[in-house]
Amino acid sequence: MRDATAVLERGYAEHGRLFRLNLAGVPAVVLLDPEHRGDIMTLPEETLSIAASYPFLRTMFGSDFYFMAPTPEYRRQRELYVPVFRAGALHSYLPVMERHTQELIRRLGDRGEVELVRMCAELNLRVIADTFFGEEFGHRLVGALDEFEDFSANVSFLLPPWLRPLRSRRSRKARRRLHVIVLDCLAQRRARPKTEPDFLQSLCQSRYADGTAVPDSSTVHQALGLVWAARETTAGQLAWSLADLLTHPQYQAALLAEQREHVPAGQPLTMEAMHALTHLDHLMYESERLHPLAILIARKAMRHLRIGPCRIRRGTMVLTSPYLTHRLPEEWPDPQAFRPERYERDPRAARNLLGFGSGIHRCLGQGYARLETKVFLTLLLRRYHMELLDTPTPVSGLSPRGLAAPCRIRYRLRDLA
Repeated sequence: MRDATAVLERGYAEHGRLFRLNLAGVPAVVLLDPEHRGDIMTLPEETLSIAASYPFLRTMFGSDFYFMAPTPEYRRQRELYVPVFRAGALHSYLPVMERHTQELIRRLGDRGEVELVRMCAELNLRVIADTFFGEEFGHRLVGALDEFEDFSANVSFLLPPWLRPLRSRRSRKARRRLHVIVLDCLAQRRARPKTEPDFLQSLCQSRYADGTAVPDSSTVHQALGLVWAARETTAGQLAWSLADLLTHPQYQAALLAEQREHVPAGQPLTMEAMHALTHLDHLMYESERLHPLAILIARKAMRHLRIGPCRIRRGTMVLTSPYLTHRLPEEWPDPQAFRPERYERDPRAARNLLGFGSGIHRCLGQGYARLETKVFLTLLLRRYHMELLDTPTPVSGLSPRGLAAPCRIRYRLRDLA
């Protein structure tokens, strides 16, 4: 399904907020009403299964990974991830994010051209590797950017791996190389533990409820899964937010004025300053609204059920669409327009965004992704005048809809006189 958004738009135009699809022979129903979206997000795994909806994750990470695992193991792993994204941890990540963005600026120099998608992917992987694995191991993952690209080749919402033999082979090779890197990092950290534990050390010390150590095979999947998920979401938001800002340059003056008020030049960034950049928040929300990385959120019906007026048979894919719900005119006036100011008039509107999911499976890394994006946009906008050389377009299909490469920008030092 190359033009997936066109299929969804046609379904909505012809049938409204409830319509049915055939996904490569699998029956599916799309539900867009807010109360029905809530059911999709909150009904238990035994009724609507997230694990059965994303089989490519089992291929990539194994059946014991996160929500692929039985519920007790899923909860154990989720508790392992929670401290990584708490507010206190985000405070400690801010200087790391700032340092890597300043290093990017030094590499860019005073003027030039750069491909936006690759730039954001490289920066994001550097930040993820440093914050989660520590500076001593981060460089190992940064050097594996191409491996992560190949590893992601197995992401397909519809097609099984045997129908994509070349992509699947490339993904398996990358998976083996990444496993070697992570296993080596785990071994070295166990040999030389840190006095202040981080995520990597928490993985090394992971135990089941009965006290037995979690095997390395599972630990590697948890490490790679965190890096992969953070990379898919944050790199996409970095690229789309900057592309949207450059497509609508009329908002730059307000952002720069906000910076002058809250972010003193030459001083390190602070969480207080980041929280004060509300115009930047609104721009990021609007970019997330128009360009959600997941255009569909899926669950598989494990039994017959009814949601609102819709009878759903066991085996049906039950879907909602951030792409469509973010464009419903009843919820978003002038839905096709890029209007960050809509969040000034209604600060609660951002709660209706589904770019990071909702319910019990809401992305834990939402705050992390938004903080990194704010640091990135703040420092680049303060330093450079930038313009797009290519028209931003999304990646096609049902896989995560990041910004498609190439999308080049031209930049030069900003004249602040």
